[in-house]
Amino acid sequence: MSPDIKRRIVYTVLSDYIAGEELRQVLWLWQEQYADRSRYELNQFLGACREVPAIQQSRLEILSRLVRMVMAPDETTLKADPLTWMETGQSPAASGSVSNGAGSLPAKPTRSNVTKRPDANQNAPQNALTAEIINMLFGRLRSDQVRSIKSYVLSAARKKKLQPAALAMFEQPDITVSPVLTPLDIRDARKLINFTYIGCCEAVGPVDADLLLSTTVTEVGEKYRNDSSHADCLNQLLGR
Repeated sequence: MSPDIKRRIVYTVLSDYIAGEELRQVLWLWQEQYADRSRYELNQFLGACREVPAIQQSRLEILSRLVRMVMAPDETTLKADPLTWMETGQSPAASGSVSNGAGSLPAKPTRSNVTKRPDANQNAPQNALTAEIINMLFGRLRSDQVRSIKSYVLSAARKKKLQPAALAMFEQPDITVSPVLTPLDIRDARKLINFTYIGCCEAVGPVDADLLLSTTVTEVGEKYRNDSSHADCLNQLLGR
């Protein structure tokens, strides 16, 4: 299935539940992290949208609709490709192309929202950094160790009553975590990293866990050395 058809399917279904900037952000989450994945990971995508109430309230219904449309796509029932709107806020009709779907695009966002593509984490570098640090650690461990650590972190996060967005990062069934749309509280983000480190100590021992975390932090720090906002945020996450 072509990427544009998959994007139209996701847009057609989700636009019945959310709209405007919230819809654009969710579509970009799909485009950047899930568009190239198999149809069996649709539920994981919806899980990453946990902090979007309208999606979670109808999650099973949305999943059922997405699966049916992916398994038997009918282009005549799909709304127009939203990519132009996602990038500029301008509908295909306004840019000279023809809308060939069953529905219409949302109203054009305000000027402040169309000057650049929305980024789910543009105001929350702690989201991206937390996910990157943890995924780098996980990338150096066996899958069974990762699952054990994720289970520990999720249990600890629930006991400490961390915000729902923090829990959502670890509730997905795969062996990675994904940044969420809702900005994480710095304290909660720091706790997620601390819990992950404790889980690593249990899985590989404190000596190896220290080495893994040190190597990971060094690599992430080097990556964002010339990015002041991320570098400052990294220092906050590490308690520096």
